[in-house]
Amino acid sequence: MKKRQAIGTTVFLGAAILLAAAAAEKPDFSGVWVVNLERSQLASWAKFDRTTITIDHKGPVFRFHRVSVKAGKTDETSYELKTDGVEKVEKEGGRASYSRLTWDGDALVFQDRLVLPNGREATDVVRYTLRDGGKTFVAEEKFRGPVVKYDNLWVADRQEDKK
Repeated sequence: MKKRQAIGTTVFLGAAILLAAAAAEKPDFSGVWVVNLERSQLASWAKFDRTTITIDHKGPVFRFHRVSVKAGKTDETSYELKTDGVEKVEKEGGRASYSRLTWDGDALVFQDRLVLPNGREATDVVRYTLRDGGKTFVAEEKFRGPVVKYDNLWVADRQEDKK
């Protein structure tokens, strides 16, 4: 009987170690990223003169901030979500946004469903990955709305710390 308990305990501990190792292998997207316009494929509205993405990713907390400049005008987008897939609901002015962030292997997937006051809906799904040993940030975006539909491929280079 004790031998079975020892085997069961060993199997349980082995599984726990494998799960912990798999969780630890998730990439950390933290950094300042400068969009490379030559490598990106963007809809006409997204062709900014300059775009910088700042990500603060600590454990399950993911903070995203994008600042774009076009003809001297600034456009900013920010959000904070946990990577646990729990939906965050925000309502303002008759509009509602239902957002979540989930892991798909090494990719982090942002999903947002926007419900307009007239009941029409739009969805935005963005798949974040790191490439080139963590030097390149890629965001594959698919937006589908009642009037506008587009796909964007945002490719950004890590901004090196200047010391």
